[in-house]
Amino acid sequence: MKCPYYQNFYTVNTFMKFILVVYMCLAGSCESVYEAKLYDTQQNCESAGLEVKQYAMQKWPESSGEIWCLTQDEFKKYQDHYDITDET
Repeated sequence: MKCPYYQNFYTVNTFMKFILVVYMCLAGSCESVYEAKLYDTQQNCESAGLEVKQYAMQKWPESSGEIWCLTQDEFKKYQDHYDITDET
């Protein structure tokens, strides 16, 4: 039975954590790094990402790159896709 009352609510996963991933290219060489710290909300992660972006743009204006806030599941898929381990 569908109840229109519940259509206005969204499922919130309070156990979800976010990982800040930085992908940066400088002088033709690209690398990705991530923080070991887990963020409790996507907003907190994105705020930290904005600070990293501003710092990188000041320090290396010729660089390019992207910053992502991934869930732990997304990060696992990212690692598996690029065959990234903690040792590399």
